[in-house]
Amino acid sequence: MATQTTGNTIGEISDFLKTLDRVAITTHVGADGDAIGASAALLHLMRQLGAEAVFCHAEEVPNYLQWLLHDGALPELPDGHDLLVVDTSRADRTGVPIPEAGARLNLDHHEDNPLYAEYNIVKARAAASAEIVADLYTELNVPLDKPAAEAIYTGVRTDTGGFRFRNISPEVHELVAELLRVGVVPAEVDDRLNRTGTIEQLNIVGVTLANAVRYGEAIIATVDNGDYERTGATELDSKESIDQLRTVAGVDVVAHLREVPKGTKGSLRSETVDVGEIARRFGGGGHRLAAGYTRPGMRPDEAREELLDNLKGVVDLGGER
Repeated sequence: MATQTTGNTIGEISDFLKTLDRVAITTHVGADGDAIGASAALLHLMRQLGAEAVFCHAEEVPNYLQWLLHDGALPELPDGHDLLVVDTSRADRTGVPIPEAGARLNLDHHEDNPLYAEYNIVKARAAASAEIVADLYTELNVPLDKPAAEAIYTGVRTDTGGFRFRNISPEVHELVAELLRVGVVPAEVDDRLNRTGTIEQLNIVGVTLANAVRYGEAIIATVDNGDYERTGATELDSKESIDQLRTVAGVDVVAHLREVPKGTKGSLRSETVDVGEIARRFGGGGHRLAAGYTRPGMRPDEAREELLDNLKGVVDLGGER
């Protein structure tokens, strides 16, 4: 699989996309709003360029994002299609396996992306991968229609925490203004993203918050299989808890540790601490202020103690441990 030292320009990527006839687009496992939004927007773009384009992903797309993919998702990479990977910092986290020939495109905004495809565009300063896809529309002089604009808006909105995070730039707001001119109605998108939940999701979020423990400037919440059984929820249902954990005054690092079949999956958020570096210690990665990792064979309580050991000297844990 190809590895480069420098990425491609927006012009080089645009010229490359115009050469493709049949493409399959995928994104990272555990797909979120930017992953699906950017993928859907790229899907629309490739079809506008005349290519046969499909979205493929072995995992089920979260229910609150399925409206962005009108044709659904194929579970496997179809034969004869070039693979375009979106919003995925590592080649081992793609929604379908990368073929032996490698991925043709790697489009991402994670600063730790190692440039694993034939063509790579990685813009760490972008608020979302969807912002990069929007740049491609401009470069290729392809007009945005409402479905593509809604997909880009979803990616930007979710990866900026509803325009609350520190990755916001003037260019992001200018992009959003253009998306609204195309026809995006923020209230309609908000309904589709936030009013598709279930009572099971509500209950697991409540359990997650009840399980949260504060350690000085850090909060860690755990969810295990027993919590899923009591609420009828899944690990995916509990992911919405992370934003609620961030609302506590005086806390600088929050962690959500949830049990999965292979071990424990962790999500980290901060306003000042490089949690991406912490996640990389555990084989994960992500952004400086938002990152994640998985600890195979480890229960959430064990992962909590391991994380606390790694937070010593990084934040004030409120006393000796």
